[in-house]
This record gives sequence, C-alpha cells and structure tokens, in this order.
Amino acid sequence: EDICTDIQFISDLSYASESIKSYVGIIHSRITKDPSNVSLLDGFFLKATSSLDMPVERLKQSNSPDLKKATEYYSSQLVSFVRDVLEVVPVSVFAILVQMSDIIERRLLPLPLKVEGDKLIAFAQLGERYKLAMMAHEISIFCDGIHEMENSFVGEVEVNPRKLLEDGLRKEMVQHISELMNSLLQFDFSADSETTASITKHYGAAMRSMTSLASRLEGFQGALCCIEDYTSINSLKIWHSEMSRIINYNVEQEVNKYLLKKVLDSDSKFQSKIIPIPRFPRTDNEPSCINFMGRVLSMLLKVTDAHFTTFSLERSGWFLSDGFEVCGLKTMLTLRKAIGINGLAGLERLLCYRILHELHRFVKFFRTNVSKQAVLLEQLRDELFPEWRTPPNAVSIYASGSKKTEMLMLPMLTCFRRVGQAQLLRRMVRFELRRCARSDAKALQQSVAAINASILSGNDDLKDDPDSMKKICDLATNVGIGDPMDTVFMATDPLEGLPILLLFFVLFYVPKLTYVQDYASLSKVKGSYPIDGWPVIAGISTLLKQFHSSYAKSFLAYIGQFIRISIQTYAERRQGKKDEVSRLAADLKNSIIFVQQFCDLSNLPSTALHEHVPQYLLELCSDLP
Repeated sequence: EDICTDIQFISDLSYASESIKSYVGIIHSRITKDPSNVSLLDGFFLKATSSLDMPVERLKQSNSPDLKKATEYYSSQLVSFVRDVLEVVPVSVFAILVQMSDIIERRLLPLPLKVEGDKLIAFAQLGERYKLAMMAHEISIFCDGIHEMENSFVGEVEVNPRKLLEDGLRKEMVQHISELMNSLLQFDFSADSETTASITKHYGAAMRSMTSLASRLEGFQGALCCIEDYTSINSLKIWHSEMSRIINYNVEQEVNKYLLKKVLDSDSKFQSKIIPIPRFPRTDNEPSCINFMGRVLSMLLKVTDAHFTTFSLERSGWFLSDGFEVCGLKTMLTLRKAIGINGLAGLERLLCYRILHELHRFVKFFRTNVSKQAVLLEQLRDELFPEWRTPPNAVSIYASGSKKTEMLMLPMLTCFRRVGQAQLLRRMVRFELRRCARSDAKALQQSVAAINASILSGNDDLKDDPDSMKKICDLATNVGIGDPMDTVFMATDPLEGLPILLLFFVLFYVPKLTYVQDYASLSKVKGSYPIDGWPVIAGISTLLKQFHSSYAKSFLAYIGQFIRISIQTYAERRQGKKDEVSRLAADLKNSIIFVQQFCDLSNLPSTALHEHVPQYLLELCSDLP
C-alpha cells in the first residue's frame, strides 16, 4: 500500500496543470522533425490524466453531488489539451496533402482509357509519381503513431486517437476549402459594368475563377483518395460530408438577410465547436453579400440582367445583343464542378427566398397602392364583363384603362422581371441537377421519383411525418425532380382585381416588345429598356400560381377577349394608314405569342387558350406581316 501511495505521488502531475501548456510548442516541433515521436505521446497523456485528481479530491472526500459535473468539466479541459497536442499531426498531414493536390492538379497528365505504346513513358511521369509516393509514405509515418495509441479514459471521457485524427483532418480541410472558395469566388462587377463589353469581360473573369476553383478542388479530392489506405479513414466520405456542411452553412447565413429571425452560429446545426466553419468579412465589391454563395448568386443575376440580355427558352440561355451567350447550360456545368451538387441545391434555395421576398413585396404594394384603385379596377371589370362578348367601345376602354393604371406598371415590371429571372435560373439549375443525377445516381433518382409519386397519389403515410417529408423534398431537389414553375411559395388572401390589372400590364408592355426569331422569344424594342419577354412571363405565371386556379383562367379570358377585339379592329382598319396597320398587326402578333408562351411555361394545355380564342383565328393570325 505504501508503494502504491508513493507511485501515486510520483506520477501526480496536478502541480504542472498550467505550466504543461507551455510545452505544446516543443512537442509540436519534435513531432514535425521526427513523425515517429507521435507514439511517445500515449504515455504522456496517461500521466496527464493524473492532473484531474487534485481538483476533485475534496469533492470525493465529502461525497458532493457536484462531483460528476466537476469531473466532466476538468475532463473536457484535458481533452481539449489533448486535441491541441495532437493537432500537429493533422496540420502536418494536411500541409503534405496540399502539396500532393498541387502535383495532381498541375503536373500529372490526365490518363486516357487507351494509351499508345510509344506515349506510355510520357504518361508514366515517374518523377512526379515518385514524389507522390514519398509524400504518402511521410503521411503514413504520422498516422502510424496515432494508430498505435490505444483508447484511454481522460477522467469521464474516452479519448479515441483515431477519432481525434479524423476530426483534425476535417478541421483543416474545412478551413482550407472555405478559404479557397472565399478567395476565388469574388467577382468584380464594378460601376463600369453598365455596358455589354464590360458584362462580357466580367463574365469571362467569373468563369475563369470557377474553373480554377473546380480544378483545385478536384486535385485536392484526388489527393485525399491517394492517402485513404495510409490513414485508415474514409476520405471520400469526409470530403462529401464536409463540403455539404460548408455549403449548407453559408447558404443558411446568406438566407438570414431575408429572415426576421436570424440563425446565429450558436443555433446553426451545421456549425461545430470542434470543427468550426470560418466566417470571412464581406468584400468591398459585394457589400450586400454575406459570403461566397451570395456572391455567386449576385454574379448570375448581374450577367442575366434584362438591361443587356435576352432569354431564349429554346436555347436555354441568356444572350447579349451580339449573340454572345452569357449564361447557359455550360455555365451551370462549370458552376456544378466548382461548388458541387450541394452548391447548386443551395443556390436554388437562395433563389427561392429571393422569389418569396419579391412576392411579399408585390402583395404589400398591391394592398397599399393598387387597393386605392379598387373602384377603377371594378369599373373596368364591369365594362368588360362578360369576357366572352365584345364590348362596342372596347378600344376606348383599353386606352382609358391603360392611361389610368400607368403609374402602377413600373413597380409591377420590376417585380415580375426579378421573379421570372430567378425562376428561369431555377429551371436551369434543376435541369443540371437532373442531368447529373441521371448519369451518376440513376437508382437514387428513380427511387425518389417513385416515393414522390406514391406520396402525391396518397398511398404513403409519410405526409404525416414532417421530418421525413423534408428529407424527401431535399432529395427530390438534389436529383432534379419537379418543375420549379409549379412551386407555391406562400399562402395569401385573395387580391381583388389582380387578373384585370395583369391584363392592362400586358397591354402596356406588349408594344415595347418584338419577336426575335433567332431566340424564339419576345425581346425589347429599345436596347436599354429593362424588359425581356420570358422573365416577365415567368414572373406573371409564378404570381398566379400563388392563388386559386380561377385567377389564371380569368387572366386568360381577359387576354382572349383582347385578342378577339384586336383581330376585329385590325380587320376594320386594314385599309387605313400603313403605320397604324403595322402597329396593330405587330401588337396583335406579340399578344398571341405572349399568351401562348404563358400557357407553355405554366403547363396549361392549349385548349385553355382555345376556350377564349378559337384555334382557327390563331392560325389566321400566324400569317400576319
């Protein structure tokens, strides 16, 4: 017993509980010089556990109920110290990983499926592969020491050295990737970007930044796969889980600007004390964006601005006046390689919040400004009622209504343009997700589609489980299932007079559009006017989706009535002044194209339009000059 007591006093390290921290730097330098010294830390940690005895000695003697809490506290402090000591291993391993990723990214040639015999030596690159092998061997020496250490209890907490190594690698990877994305995903859309040439220049710079990021991340992922066997860690799983966490955290923080109740770091389920995701200050070029996800979204919105571009649904992209594509399927492909599947899904989430914000603003605008014109809208509705007949003074009704509602048109145009732009971007993002899932995760896509169909048919009980429903919705988004144009963003009270107001919005802006055959879309007549056909149509369609289907039917009825009256007016004045006849023909043709494209984008059958405008009339108007 005396011998045991002497051993206990000799091994007691409680006297050095504070001064021991000053030796961490010395320990790190010794391990860096000789990685095999890692195995010596096992005995050091066992001796350090004795420092827990002295602080809780009196609590043990008095059988205090607070003994457990005090032991847990001091144990957590000691575990934190152990993490600080072992941190040198993942830091050193990660420094080597960065060098390996640089070789894989910039020096190794991509190996094709078939190589000609005389070119085999060139593809072998023995020198570079020897460097990779040496680096992998150095990493294995660091990890061998950790693997030789056994699990041990530090007070009440069990310490697993392998888990500490994995957490350390995760921490370094999160720090490195976050810094990489923050530095490369910065876009300089300065004040001189008000010209087509500057948009082209900044778009090219943005694509180069994303291509560089994609290449760096691909090289880093390849380096992680190279050391998988040496570290006994599932590197690919770590890569995907941490990439998902980084993206989701930054999306969550970017969404905060649309929320009244912000999600703080302490409340975020993606943030961690052990493996923290760093936050960076906002950039001077984009002060309104919180992080790189906001800057990516801002870049897409700026290069697809209706002031400079025209959207073509047939060609799936935005084009400048000279025919240069500034955002298309290739852009989405580059974006997916840079920020991954989770990045595209996060981008769509940001677009959804932007759309919801704009719709709320429109409802507020309608109730504060348009409601003041309720008497006027009701009068116009009564004069045009019923929609199947042709009022004798319809032309004067349209002219008078357009003039009286003119002050309401510009805010509506701004809202529809922003909502439609975001919806069309969502369509392109969803298409890229669906295309990628079809080639890389076909079984998952089909399974999610089957579950989705089962829920919609009412044969599944998952609708009573909100958590499971949310998981299915997230999976459906990630594999590209569903049409963004069918999304219901909010529940709101009816807005009386909305269909008749949308009619006069169309009447006011259709003369400012012209049909462009190359893009199969309505484009602005004046080059600098902020209007584009497809985004406006998508905005109106999205707004009507938030209300009962009778709103869309009423809107089609009003448009159909206007087209019939325009056809009658054109037939009566066909022999009149040439300029007036040309203007009538152009407005009539544009109105028909507008409503047809509205039906296509809203997934409405053509019979919905034929109920109000006979098909033979539409065919006759297709030959208008």
